[in-house]
Amino acid sequence: MAIPEGSEITITGVGALTPLGSSADTTWQRLCNGDCGIISLPYIQDKSAKYSIGGLIPDFDPKEHVRPRKSLKVMGRELQTSFAASMMAISQSGLEEYFQRHPQFKRHRIGTVFGSEMLYGPPAELEDTMREVSGTDGAECLGKFGAAAIRQIYPLWMLKYLPNMAACHVGIAVQALGPNNTILLEDSSGPAALIEAVSYIRRDASDIVICGTTGNWINESGVVYRGANPMAVPVDPVTRSIRPYAADATGVAGGEGAASLVLESGRLAKQRGVRPLARFAGAAVRFVPATTRGSQQAIRLAIEAALSDAGCQANDLGMVISHAMGDPQQDQAELKAMAQTIPGVPVCAPIAATSHCGAATAGFHLTLAVLAIQHRTIPPTLNVADLGPDFPQPIFSSPQPLEKPRVMVLAHTAQGHAAAVIFKA
Repeated sequence: MAIPEGSEITITGVGALTPLGSSADTTWQRLCNGDCGIISLPYIQDKSAKYSIGGLIPDFDPKEHVRPRKSLKVMGRELQTSFAASMMAISQSGLEEYFQRHPQFKRHRIGTVFGSEMLYGPPAELEDTMREVSGTDGAECLGKFGAAAIRQIYPLWMLKYLPNMAACHVGIAVQALGPNNTILLEDSSGPAALIEAVSYIRRDASDIVICGTTGNWINESGVVYRGANPMAVPVDPVTRSIRPYAADATGVAGGEGAASLVLESGRLAKQRGVRPLARFAGAAVRFVPATTRGSQQAIRLAIEAALSDAGCQANDLGMVISHAMGDPQQDQAELKAMAQTIPGVPVCAPIAATSHCGAATAGFHLTLAVLAIQHRTIPPTLNVADLGPDFPQPIFSSPQPLEKPRVMVLAHTAQGHAAAVIFKA
């Protein structure tokens, strides 16, 4: 279905911080080089533990990105990274210069929507509190904990870990007075936030939307509570620990990161003289409760609905960016759904290189889809030799040309929520 140019939704800026690099371009270059951001985590003493490997953002100093600097006092790690990624995307879009030249631009036409997750503070923040209540039995410990925490914990501690604060900080920084929202759907949070952002523009509630994601699956407090996916058994070298789709895959490695996109109406992009990096083509979310981990039916329905929304067929896709993560059950659910709906479409599974960074992961993948369209390239997937020659979808160990200018991004949760997004050149 043809869409008038002025009503199209364009992507004019991307930003990302991942275990492969502290920018979207560095992440892209290292992914295409076949590099891996999964390491043996230096702060975990037991190197045989399943949680001893993961992905850390290299060379990230929040002081270089966060303004005003005093905001760092109320920003946990996830808020710092999401703010930095958003500022990168805004800078690439040229919006800062545009606003300077057009101070009369109506800021209520700028929206902000983020995909996030439950955020957990590091255990060290409770060290003094726990020391004060230690040596007591369970009931007495609980009785003393509240009073001790009030005395010991930073008064604005909670603001550092509220999931909606990522969108709030970015909205305040750019004076975005339009719609502001945060969506928590675990792995599907990023695509769900993107769909929300698209709706703002389509409903004429915004001309510009900053759409971001943030996540952290290596925070020790979060590791204690999280258990939806199996953790990978470390192998030597650790870069082979994550093997999407492989028969001997053992699980997932956690990581940290953030990503952001600037969406704006085609009309405004044309008015500003900006050449879009990519265009939104279609998307869908579906939920079918999973009987194990991952719902093949939900993924299949999301793919079919996204193709319909984009007005295209499976053979119009040049690549699908997979959410395969090394969880045998969830990966197989995705693989079977792709075989039913988009057989023969080349697949890239970046989590083998970046680790699983929670709600940020699909955000990375959205930025990678934009960059793949820009560079006309399908990035390689690590550890594909383990899959053997009979793997049903094309998957590559070296960069390949992107033959068709449409890219689909998949995301899904262990519980049965699935999302599919399609970008086009």
